[in-house]
Amino acid sequence: MTQRASDLLGEVADRLAEDATESGIVAAEAIHAIEPELLAGYKDGSIDELARMSRTLLQALFRSLRLDAKIPWPEYYTQARDFARRYAERGVPLESLIEGLNVFRRTVVARVTEEVGDNQYADEVMLLAQSRVGDVIEHMNSSFIRGYLDYTETKHRARQTELHGLYHIASALGRSLDVNEIAEVGLRETLKVLGLQAGAVWVREGARLKLAKTIGMQQGEEEEFSQTGRDGPSRVVETSSGPAESRVDRIAGEWSAIRAELRTKGVLLGAMTVATRLPRTFESSDLEFVAAVADQIAVALDRARQHTKEARTDYLTGLANRPEFERAIDRAVASAERHKRRLALMMIDLDNLKEINDTYGHHVGDEAIRVLASELQRAVRATDTCGRLGGDEFGVAMPDADERDAREVGLRVREALEHLNRTSKLPVPVEFSIGITAWRQGLDWQAMYQAADKALYVDKRRRHAARKRLEKREPEREKTPTS
Repeated sequence: MTQRASDLLGEVADRLAEDATESGIVAAEAIHAIEPELLAGYKDGSIDELARMSRTLLQALFRSLRLDAKIPWPEYYTQARDFARRYAERGVPLESLIEGLNVFRRTVVARVTEEVGDNQYADEVMLLAQSRVGDVIEHMNSSFIRGYLDYTETKHRARQTELHGLYHIASALGRSLDVNEIAEVGLRETLKVLGLQAGAVWVREGARLKLAKTIGMQQGEEEEFSQTGRDGPSRVVETSSGPAESRVDRIAGEWSAIRAELRTKGVLLGAMTVATRLPRTFESSDLEFVAAVADQIAVALDRARQHTKEARTDYLTGLANRPEFERAIDRAVASAERHKRRLALMMIDLDNLKEINDTYGHHVGDEAIRVLASELQRAVRATDTCGRLGGDEFGVAMPDADERDAREVGLRVREALEHLNRTSKLPVPVEFSIGITAWRQGLDWQAMYQAADKALYVDKRRRHAARKRLEKREPEREKTPTS
């Protein structure tokens, strides 16, 4: 390669670098036509911004054609690496970025060819130009690849962190049956994995969501995320579904947030929001992670509620079991004493359960128990507590009621069962006895229970005697001849 060719290339490089505006516009238009995705790397997404960047890069590439060029390429390569990482975050393929860089290489070669023309050293100049610009482009490509590898490694570490966090959450939630602990564990671990500042969890109680736990939020801030589709300073900009049933919203506004419904078996059990005030664009993988956590929390909440229900209810009837009923009547007595209110206790006992079991089998006896429990639950108020206290024994705690109110409930239940008996909707007749007592000053719940239990067995003996008299008269009627 002659010195003359090198000197000539240096002169061409100076001329091209002095005004690269037109070359930058041509390169930008070519990139826009071939790889339009690359516009996603700019704030306004316009070709004008791409043209300005193209002019700057081409000026550096033209200067690099000089052997004595003083260009801080290490800084360019570092910028290219960061630039590539940002493109990777936006999902732009590496091939698009490399093809865009090839546009600049071809632009440099084309402009040098135009400048050299038919000069006798043209071939040597072009070989030298291609070699020098090729070295730079190769280093740039390497920087792009490193940027994409940086992103891949970061994503890999993030996925590992998420998987570890999800495993930790699942393990912790699997051991807990406490609703508040479940809310705190799920929330704290999610904030840790995603690197967020604040969050809140609501748990469903009846028809409303009750705030269970907050981390990093001032009082009242959590209300910005308590309702799906809320207008105002925060808005839903993306919605996706979790691996199971959770719906996840990405929220933008004063907060960057992810909100998830906690659902399982088609039932809404609560909601969770995790958020930051710092600029943050959540990726689809972030939404998927929150959805997976939401599913885990929902399952844990469902299990805790089921455990609580099983611990407090009778398996056969769904009424309160004996310990839960005793707690309810104890609370009712304390309230009656504190507020000087009325309180009635009604005890009910199936009269013929043993006979039903012995004659028809225990499955029929269980059905008789369920029927009585159902009619009893239907007859009482929402404020009353029904419980199954033993095999054939039931109790009803009735705040703000007296003996007359209790007798009316007993009468409604008896009429309902008599109707079922008459219409043959029961496999066997179901009958019961009742004992009622009202609270008086100085009585505790055990004393009320004993008084109602005594009244119950007085009624049971009376009904038993009445049945005996009826059974005795029936044969006598059969013996009496008809006229």
